Amino acid sequence: MTQTDLTFWSMFTGDFNPIHVDSAFAREHSPFGTVVPQGLLAVAIASGLQERLGIFAGTGQAMLGQTITFAAAVVVGDTLRVRLTVRTLTPSRRPGTGRVAFDYAIEVVERGLTAVTGTLDVLCLRREAVQRPSADS
Repeated sequence: MTQTDLTFWSMFTGDFNPIHVDSAFAREHSPFGTVVPQGLLAVAIASGLQERLGIFAGTGQAMLGQTITFAAAVVVGDTLRVRLTVRTLTPSRRPGTGRVAFDYAIEVVERGLTAVTGTLDVLCLRREAVQRPSADS
């Protein structure tokens, strides 16, 4: 999370709440003693990290839903990591697609804490399961 990330996100969204952008205000009024980037900025960065995993490239069709729970603040200088865990796979009525439900966690590497948790439901292209030969064959 960089100051540039925070500046661009504020400009893009129009969210210039002083807790996010005014260092003097944040030193006096923030419970963290510093500016705190918008929570959705951490979620947006995590979305980019999820894309870099490559599991949605060419397969992701639509975002169907997402929940977000903020557990801790992310601050400028934090390194974020995202963890995805498949919760359920559900074939769709639409041929060749299915719903993949994930649990996710956005972690702050330096502080060893989970800042954001939630769920993510994605419509993906699917393929039929491949039968692997048994060890006996």
